[in-house]
Amino acid sequence: MKFAALSLLLVSHLLPAYYARATVDLPRADSSWEEVGTDDGVTTHRKKVEGSDFVAFRGETVVNATLAKVANVLIDTPRKLEWVFRIREARDIRPMGPYERIEYNHTASGFFLVKDRDFVFHAKADLDKAKQQLVFNIRSVEDAGMPVTNKVRGQINEGRYILTSIDGGKRTHVVVEIHADPKGSVPKWLVNLFQKSWPVKTLRGIAKQCEKPDVAEHPGIKAFFAGR
Repeated sequence: MKFAALSLLLVSHLLPAYYARATVDLPRADSSWEEVGTDDGVTTHRKKVEGSDFVAFRGETVVNATLAKVANVLIDTPRKLEWVFRIREARDIRPMGPYERIEYNHTASGFFLVKDRDFVFHAKADLDKAKQQLVFNIRSVEDAGMPVTNKVRGQINEGRYILTSIDGGKRTHVVVEIHADPKGSVPKWLVNLFQKSWPVKTLRGIAKQCEKPDVAEHPGIKAFFAGR
């Protein structure tokens, strides 16, 4: 009886400590973000950015794939044509490291008499083994490798993808944030209206891409988080 009582006492003290260590510190929207709603498992937020007519948007969901597989979807630039909404061209202009590059994207406007947009941006991934987290930061740049085209050159002021491994590595908590100016003469209210759906379309596209049998885990990222 004494042994059983002692065991129960130890379990009651040790289990909370174990689960505290096992709990993943997920990135959550702070008070500056206003929740817009939830659609198809994606929670969307928005916030006003000082000095800008354009609203920043944020999406959050859980993808049923490993972090290494989700990261590979984001890193595999040519295959973005399979899942990025209205994309027409995607290519790396200049690699700068294993997880860093200058990238070019061309997207269709979707509106009659409205020019397509293109973007040239710097993308870099930072990996954190302790947090089991990978963060892609993206921002528009000028690059001689991709001069101005006949499209309207949009501006990504700030963007990021935050991937956090959860459920013992089986699934990934994914956050996307974007603050962009498509430039041109499109009314600001219309831009904000359509950018509102960007997080849902983006996260839905990532999840569906991860379901494809020929989409593999990125070997370098898998090895990094496995500690090899």
